[in-house]
Amino acid sequence: MRKNLQFNEKEFILGPENAYLPQSKGLQGMHIESNLILNVFIILLPIMFYRFVCKSKKTVLYFLLFLVPLIITMSFPVKVFNTVLDLRGIPLVAGSLYGGLYSALLLFASAIIYRQVLGDIHIVYYALSLAPTLVLVCLAIPVFNRASLLKRMLIVFGLCFFLRITVLNIYYLLNGSPSYFLDSFVPSLPIVLMQCAMSVLLVYILETVRRDVKIQEGMIEAEKLKVVSEIAASVAHEVRNPLTTVRGFVQLLGEPSLTDQKRKEFSLITLVELDRAGSIISDYLSLAKPQNQKLEPISLNEEFLETSHVLSSYANLQNVKMVTEFHSSGIIYGDKSKLRQAIINLCKNAVEAMPDGGTLTIKYFVDESDNKARIYISDTGVGMTKEQVKRLGSPYYSTKLKGTGLGTMVTFNIIREMNGQISIESKEGEGTTFIITLPLYTKKEEAAPGK
Repeated sequence: MRKNLQFNEKEFILGPENAYLPQSKGLQGMHIESNLILNVFIILLPIMFYRFVCKSKKTVLYFLLFLVPLIITMSFPVKVFNTVLDLRGIPLVAGSLYGGLYSALLLFASAIIYRQVLGDIHIVYYALSLAPTLVLVCLAIPVFNRASLLKRMLIVFGLCFFLRITVLNIYYLLNGSPSYFLDSFVPSLPIVLMQCAMSVLLVYILETVRRDVKIQEGMIEAEKLKVVSEIAASVAHEVRNPLTTVRGFVQLLGEPSLTDQKRKEFSLITLVELDRAGSIISDYLSLAKPQNQKLEPISLNEEFLETSHVLSSYANLQNVKMVTEFHSSGIIYGDKSKLRQAIINLCKNAVEAMPDGGTLTIKYFVDESDNKARIYISDTGVGMTKEQVKRLGSPYYSTKLKGTGLGTMVTFNIIREMNGQISIESKEGEGTTFIITLPLYTKKEEAAPGK
């Protein structure tokens, strides 16, 4: 009985005694090999999820990320060359350093509690033997957070080595077996160093993942700043042009020799240029700060009749023939004013793509089979290349000499907000067709949350 008790005390860090039931040599070798592979895999498990935890930066997620390998390595220990491959120290130390003080306290508490569940140990001695490592880990956390990759690897290596030395020796010293260090620890030193090397490998891979996450976040931020700067430059340029025109004509209006006819003409031009500046600013504000939506069922027949009436005079002025085809009646759900803004933007672009005149066709079909409405806006204008079609919708890209691209981007955003899609078919010299696909109205949409 004393022999069995001594064995369990020596292997207290592993788990219950039945981890090593008598087996044949072949089966025992297979058991050791499978447990070793399992432990190594479990130790590297945090790598798979570290990218998501690193982005969230929540202590509880760090704790859970390293708690799983801690529990599993305690449940499935490995004995190699008459010594213990103690891998639990790796998630215990690494999780504490990466998760911070609260994560360290939770992980060490979990290790003590679960070790008590496994049994065959003096839990007070075990807690006291872990205390020096816990204190050292807590002191090392601020240093670890500021350290370079090499220093982090050295810190983890040193803490894992310290944990392995102190826990067993303090435990056996408290338990009345002070000779453990010379009897058992020194012969197992190569295995201990191998465990510490595995902790260094884990830290190196985690740091690589963390560096990739930071690079990705930096690229996203740089892209955002680039878009904002391009939009700001584009808007400033576009607004400056009409304001310069307005300033010039206001000066002319102050001339006493100016005839009434010229005065009216200059006033009209001034108003047109001011409206143009206001339109550019409105497009920018719609993009930068979307306003509250007023969602309601929209009759496509009524909406397109109204839109056609608004656009007809503009199309006639540009020598463009306007053709409408409504083959059936359909109802969709969304913001009526925004949908009208999107359709008008696309139709104005289509008209402006026909400087020598042409035909603008607006039509829609209702497909009952997939519960969709498809809107077609076609022109016979200059068309676009594949590269132009691909870039269309960018906030600073426009095929027009005086365009900002904001109107098209706002249009794309409006359609996406309505759970729709836009596809473009275009060929140089033959014209362009915008195909808008929107879901038909159902009662469920009106009751959906967030609508």
